[in-house]
Amino acid sequence: ITTLVNQIASDRINHAYLFCGTRGTGKTSTAKIFARAVNCTHEGVKPCNECAMCKGALDGTGLNVIELDAASNNSVENIRDIIEEVKYPPSEGRFKVYIIDEVHMLSTSAFNALLKTLEEPPAHVVFILATTDPQKLPVTVLSRCQRFDFHRIGHKIMVDRLSEYMENENADISKEALEYVAELSDGAMRDALSILESCLSMSNGEQITPETVRDVTGSVERNVFFAMTNAINLAQTAKCMDIIDELVMQGRDVVQFVGDYIQHLRNLLLAISLKENSKALDYSEEYIQKLRAQGAEIGFPYLISLINSFSELASKLKLATEPRLLLEVECIEACNPVISSDYGALTKRIGNVEKQLESRVYVSNAQPQSEVQAKAVEEPAVKIEKAIPEDIENVIQKWSDFTAALPTTSAKAILTKYAVPTYLEDEYLTLVCPSNGFLYLLDTQKKQIDTALAKFFGKEFVTRLMLKSDYNARHKDIYGAEDASVKELTPADFSALGDFASFID
Repeated sequence: ITTLVNQIASDRINHAYLFCGTRGTGKTSTAKIFARAVNCTHEGVKPCNECAMCKGALDGTGLNVIELDAASNNSVENIRDIIEEVKYPPSEGRFKVYIIDEVHMLSTSAFNALLKTLEEPPAHVVFILATTDPQKLPVTVLSRCQRFDFHRIGHKIMVDRLSEYMENENADISKEALEYVAELSDGAMRDALSILESCLSMSNGEQITPETVRDVTGSVERNVFFAMTNAINLAQTAKCMDIIDELVMQGRDVVQFVGDYIQHLRNLLLAISLKENSKALDYSEEYIQKLRAQGAEIGFPYLISLINSFSELASKLKLATEPRLLLEVECIEACNPVISSDYGALTKRIGNVEKQLESRVYVSNAQPQSEVQAKAVEEPAVKIEKAIPEDIENVIQKWSDFTAALPTTSAKAILTKYAVPTYLEDEYLTLVCPSNGFLYLLDTQKKQIDTALAKFFGKEFVTRLMLKSDYNARHKDIYGAEDASVKELTPADFSALGDFASFID
């Protein structure tokens, strides 16, 4: 704005401008204001909006401001019409101002036709090109324009400006509703004004609340995202299904919900990644603290996994005929990052295959059979005995000694504080975790854990990862709910959850 004002004040108007930036940040509005300012007959650098030139531009009767939508007028014939018109000076005022919106939509031939005029336009002509995708413009066009980049509007600035607008409209709106509108608009003032216009129509004179905004936009309140994330982390599949059912019954848009939920996961990740306040998290301190608390329970690896999986879901939903079904399937998969019932059996089968392969002697073309056999005799493979139930009980008793001997890693922190070794009358050493976040991290390092167990105890263990809720249910099935010896795991068996960020290597 400073540059444009100085150009008007010094009468050094450029012949071509490029206004580029994201949607709803004032590109076209600025172009219209500038078009009035260069022709305004009153003194000063701002348009007075009272002279004949300003009024003609405002009501559309003036001939000096010509607007063209390149999205629907993108052919070379449309540009040729402009080239013919620019030859003639304006009937009144100093400049003819051509505002070409969405200029990146012009065809290649249209750009080529416009090049010469952009390079050497008549002195009475000013071109203002507006676009959201400047990278699509030819370099030859970019080099002939003075470029201005329009950025997203900051959260606080938008709230303050929206508050002024609502005061001018004598509208009753809560601060929480304004904060929510600014958050939903993602830095685009036009989107925010559109939402408020709809809210004003719906409220019918009553106070506009966050609930009013949610009804207008089809979005959901933040507590729903916290509840969904908590249910996924604790593998509460039924709770996830209940949340989805309630959303659908309320008429909420599934695609909108998934997009907002990805934003919630992003906020969780940033909350535990950033040690200090940042503009990337431009929210209230209370909300940020809630994000940090939940993010610490889930952890980096599982959060990143959820962001990736739900981002893929968002892409699928664009063409989906049953968006609810896809969301339900995604939540079920998220609740079960490790398939406990089959994981141990699969590991055992893979281990058996590996042992069979190791026991065989393969003949190389470059080495005689006798040499291979001699080498096999000289270096017999070291066999580790398979663990028996007594060995599993020994691990449980000496678990603290085992974890103390481990190198300092994120897995050690989990095994020490948030994993409980158990035995369920089978061949598995079952490691129980309180939530999916810890379970997911251990699953990524399961092979290293198995190797460490074999090295420390001298036995081959088949480990299985399981959630606390699944373990308690299986324990009841095996021992019976009335058996006094039943040892279900309670929150007291796990240390109080701390800052998960400190576990990361």
